[in-house]
Amino acid sequence: MPNQSSLDERGFRRILVRNVTLPLAAGVVSAGVFAVLLAYLINTMNWVEHSERVIGSANEITKQMVDMETGMRGYLLAGENAFLEPYVLSKPKVGAGIASLMTLVADNPLQVNRLRVIKAQQEQWDLYAQEMIRLRASGGDVAEAIKAGRGKLQFDEIRSQVDAFVAYEVRMLQERQGDARTVTIWVASLYLLLTLGVGGILAWFGRRELMGLSNVYNRALQEHSEHAELLAQQAWLRTGQSELAQQGIGQMSLPQLSSTLLQFMARYLDVAVGALYLRADDGSFRRVASYGASAAWEEREQRLKPAESLVAQAALQRRLIRLDQVPSGYLELASGLGAGTPASVLLAPLDNDGEINGVVELGLLRPICARDVEFLDLVKGNVGNAIDASQSRQRLQEVLAETQQLNEELQVQQEELRTANEELEEQSRVLEESQASLENQKAELEQTNEQLAEQGVALDQKNAALGKAQLDLEQRAAELERASQYKSQFLANMSHELRTPLNSSLILAKLLAENAAGNLHEEQVRFANTIYSAGNDLLNLINDILDISKVEAGKLELVPEQLSPRHVVEGMAMLFEPLAQQKKLAFQVQIADGLAAHMTSDRQRLEQILKNLLSNALKFTSGGQITLAARADGDGRIAFAVQDTGIGIRAEDQQAIFNAFQQADGTTSRKYGGTGLGLSISRDLAQLLGGGIGLVSEPGKGSCFTLTLPLAWTAPAPAAAGSAASSMAAPSGWAVDPAAGGAVLPSPVP
Repeated sequence: MPNQSSLDERGFRRILVRNVTLPLAAGVVSAGVFAVLLAYLINTMNWVEHSERVIGSANEITKQMVDMETGMRGYLLAGENAFLEPYVLSKPKVGAGIASLMTLVADNPLQVNRLRVIKAQQEQWDLYAQEMIRLRASGGDVAEAIKAGRGKLQFDEIRSQVDAFVAYEVRMLQERQGDARTVTIWVASLYLLLTLGVGGILAWFGRRELMGLSNVYNRALQEHSEHAELLAQQAWLRTGQSELAQQGIGQMSLPQLSSTLLQFMARYLDVAVGALYLRADDGSFRRVASYGASAAWEEREQRLKPAESLVAQAALQRRLIRLDQVPSGYLELASGLGAGTPASVLLAPLDNDGEINGVVELGLLRPICARDVEFLDLVKGNVGNAIDASQSRQRLQEVLAETQQLNEELQVQQEELRTANEELEEQSRVLEESQASLENQKAELEQTNEQLAEQGVALDQKNAALGKAQLDLEQRAAELERASQYKSQFLANMSHELRTPLNSSLILAKLLAENAAGNLHEEQVRFANTIYSAGNDLLNLINDILDISKVEAGKLELVPEQLSPRHVVEGMAMLFEPLAQQKKLAFQVQIADGLAAHMTSDRQRLEQILKNLLSNALKFTSGGQITLAARADGDGRIAFAVQDTGIGIRAEDQQAIFNAFQQADGTTSRKYGGTGLGLSISRDLAQLLGGGIGLVSEPGKGSCFTLTLPLAWTAPAPAAAGSAASSMAAPSGWAVDPAAGGAVLPSPVP
């Protein structure tokens, strides 16, 4: 075999030399011959063109000389200056033409001498012509001079010299054309004969040796076929990995995700029975999904101890365990026709970044093949990552549920405080009535001192009760403040704990999506983009929760400034019109006449409200148009309206959608995404800006959200309640009487 290979290699090199090197050399020689021939032809063509240019220039000089002679004769005969115009115009051209011809024929001394003679004779004739012109101009007799023929003899001699010059150039032109034709025919004939001869010889030898190499190529094709089978095997593995990854896409619960992944592996590997176990915090394993097992096996205990069974051993040893011969009764599978035992079993640990978080056990009715093992080795990390992602989502949902529960408890406390305030107001009203009664009693004070003393005692008792009630109110206010502080601290801590790993995840996902190294295929880049998008959604949710917390705690700072409503509307149009075009929706802007040129408000919060309303309109509209309008609302107010032709909102849901975490479609299978916080935040911001949000909607016909704000917003007066003043504060309608030792007395009714 080595000798044959060496022989094939030598033969192939010989063929390369004969069929590549020799033709290449012949091509180089042919190119050289062609280049020489082309250079010769170009040179000949240049000389031919040169001769033609010389002949053309000589003929042009002859024509100009004739024009001079004709103009001069016409003037001598008629005596009119108009006949001298051809003479005057052609005279400088003749001199320049002769000089140009001398430059063209500078390489030919014979032609140069002829031109010198022509130039000298032309100058002599020109002197004669000038003499005759002066004589005719002075009125002299030029007839005798013309009859003598002196000028005609000179001009005929010039024409004769020019004709000889042209005849010489014509003869040289014909000789050059003939030489070029002869050389071209001979070189082309020899080139054609040489090409045909060399090509025929090379073709004869090449065919004989190429036939000898056909067997080598047949063997290479066979090896290529084997390689193709290996590539098909790799494609099967990659396809399974990709389809398995697609099964885990979506917000599925952990049991649903485990069942889906197990069913896919069973289908792809032709598995008869299987189970998926997840590792708990104490190291034990709990069965979360099964496939094809009998009812009796399903009823068994689903939790295994940390070192119990082969499931735990596969996780501890971090390796795949295969059982090629399964004992009877090892694992029972069932179908509609009966039950049985698998022929072989595979146990593979599942890991997430090297940490074992589960084990999959598969039973087959056939022997285990190599590709089964390769497939499990390839996808065990993907399955572990999907399970870990589902667990992380579940933990996040639990944290959010706890947050919502704390918020509800805080609202209950706020409601209790409101009830206490109402009770205190009721007591204040009673005290006001008592104050009126006391004023009536003062008129009878001189007559009924005993009654006044009794009323004073009763009033002291009421003051004590009021002081106690006020103390209770202050304690409840302190408790509410502590609860609000705890909530703010909890949300801040939660924001920090969630944002830090979330930002890291977003950065890593963005780097993976950019695929700077180019080592990720398209599917992996798409997964990274999905992770990046989901992380941004979670980050927006955290920001919305923090905004709601700031509004409820009264810590949201507004920055009023003078702004143009028209510029705000146009800015929103520039931002959302491209998004509407992507969904093939019409986007219209309507600015009513008489709209105020300026208004005072917080630009950031105003744009935040409009962005949320427009985003909702885009989200819930699949066809038609979206309209953003601005108009005056009378009495120093302005209205911004966002109208769409989307799905609309039922009347019973129109109030609920402004509550936190509420949407018109609140089911777990709702079509549209979102957290349900946007409208709640927008409502609170509108109230802080001194306005409100109205809604008009009908299911199937769209919705219209209207934001109404004052043209000149001013901050509310700050509360004048310090810790020291709070202890001395009295409810409305009551006052502290220093003369009465700090007792709380009803203030006079105006």
